[in-house]
Amino acid sequence: MSKTTTNQNETQTETEDMLQEDQEFQETENIDEAEKVSEEVSASAEATEEGDDSVDEETEVSDREPTVEERAADAESKYKEMQDRYLRLNAEFDNYKKRMMRENSDRLKYFNMELIKELLPSVDNLERAISHAGDENSDLENMIEGLQMVYKGMQEAFGKFGVSEIESIGKEFDPNCHQAVGMIESQEVPENHVAEECLKGYYLHDRIIRPTMVRVSGKG
Repeated sequence: MSKTTTNQNETQTETEDMLQEDQEFQETENIDEAEKVSEEVSASAEATEEGDDSVDEETEVSDREPTVEERAADAESKYKEMQDRYLRLNAEFDNYKKRMMRENSDRLKYFNMELIKELLPSVDNLERAISHAGDENSDLENMIEGLQMVYKGMQEAFGKFGVSEIESIGKEFDPNCHQAVGMIESQEVPENHVAEECLKGYYLHDRIIRPTMVRVSGKG
């Protein structure tokens, strides 16, 4: 009886020892796993912090003020661009100015060509009249008629270009368009009016080409 009890006690002790070892092993495994999880959490937190630091660095790079060298390089680039534009515009303006000067020169050189074309027929008629005047069989009336035709043709040519005579006979003397060369007494013309026309004057549109030379009626 005593031996049986002793064996039972030994078996119970062994069982308790095994349970205790089992418990200690389980606790060790739990601790290792907890440490592993803790390490993973720490690694994840560090990775997150590194990512935040990287974003902050990129933000700082994008938001930072440009350096003096960068500003100087940008200013030099803009200066070169503006200089190129100025040189190009200046060259274009020089070409335009030369072209306008050439056109104006040609215009001044040939501006009276149309007037000369209109006067040439009158010159031809005048030459024919002079030729007939030297002929022994020439008629005075025909010569006068030819000269009148020449005069009429010239007046018509002048009229096409805005040239017109200044009316003066019987008009009140106007120093703006009349040039007095003398004074005569006249019963027919009022005092200070044009009594005689010595040389015709002409307008070009509304501008005086030359004034009319006149004699004015007045008391001697």
